[in-house]
Amino acid sequence: MKIRRMDRSSGTTRALARAGMTALGLGMTAALALSGCAQSDVGGSEAGTSTTTTSPTPEDSDMPSPSPSDGTGDDDAGEGDMLVEAADMETEAGNSGRGLPPGLEGNTDSTVGVAWAPVEGLLYVVTNGSSSCPTYAEPKATMGAGSKDAKVAAEDGVLSVRLTPPSDGICTMDFVPTTTVVEVPAESDTGEEIPVMLGDKGKVQLLPRTAEGNPGPIAWLDS
Repeated sequence: MKIRRMDRSSGTTRALARAGMTALGLGMTAALALSGCAQSDVGGSEAGTSTTTTSPTPEDSDMPSPSPSDGTGDDDAGEGDMLVEAADMETEAGNSGRGLPPGLEGNTDSTVGVAWAPVEGLLYVVTNGSSSCPTYAEPKATMGAGSKDAKVAAEDGVLSVRLTPPSDGICTMDFVPTTTVVEVPAESDTGEEIPVMLGDKGKVQLLPRTAEGNPGPIAWLDS
């Protein structure tokens, strides 16, 4: 009987040992599986970080995007460089343009000339000189006022146009026309020939327009 109990006890012990080993094996397997999952999650997170990283968008960048107003310009450009073409300018008192308006003939032997504009009450005053330092006419003419700065007096009945001196600085050596639109007193635009004093340059005889809506012939000051 003792031998039988010992055998049964030994078998039970072996069964328990096998069950324990099996449970231990399952526990280790589960632990390894969990560890693998954890590593896989970590690796996946790192991989996700590397694959989802993108370059900064324009909104996130500290460098401002260039705009049309950021373009570089020539701050040293003279006033003459900003003039429109005389053929394209509006015929309004005070406007200036480079070149000659339609219907006027140039003259490279004179420094200044004047003609009636096609609009009643307005003159074209043309000055020849440097394109970077042009000479302009004042936007309004007077009757008999003369050019006070130059101490030139125009007698009664003489239309007087004042000229502004060219700007200081380095000027180009070209010789191009600049046209300014000048308003005149109403009583001066009568369709008759009229004398015009052009600053301190001298006096010319201005002929009337040949037809309504057309400019008059230009009177150039003798050089």
